Amino acid sequence: MKALLSAMSFLALAACATTAPDPASGSKRIPEQNRKMVRTTDCVFQSSISGFNALDSRYVVLYGGGSRTAYLAEVSGGCFDVKNQSTLAAVDGDGNGQICGFGRDSLAYREFGRVEQCRILSMEKLSDLRRYEVLGESPPTRRDKKEKDQDDDADEDEESGK
Repeated sequence: MKALLSAMSFLALAACATTAPDPASGSKRIPEQNRKMVRTTDCVFQSSISGFNALDSRYVVLYGGGSRTAYLAEVSGGCFDVKNQSTLAAVDGDGNGQICGFGRDSLAYREFGRVEQCRILSMEKLSDLRRYEVLGESPPTRRDKKEKDQDDDADEDEESGK
């Protein structure tokens, strides 16, 4: 009982990401070869984790700095039902303030009244192109970017009174 209370208080101090994946965007099956890790020792500050997207029971995308920066985390087996969780805690196991692809860092969630922890085996900071590949999305085209730039210019004209 004492261990359970200790684990629960530790989780209360851990950074929690409470952004669950969007059900509309999570309906695609992402090819497993796109999830293979390129680098494995990247880190993210625990306090900057703001959301997550569980791809399956082995891979989770963590978002830092809003949704601008994404990290692909590979966790140890046995993280059952992590894809259906609405909150996830990043547990800094070695106390250095960072969640890394090495050490004792883990992801935790509550399942059936108990806390489940999944050790992080590797972590990769995703470039924009790699992020689209991992999430199974298509990158914006040049036309999309050009239209966005034109919309931004129109907004600036409205603000300046032209």
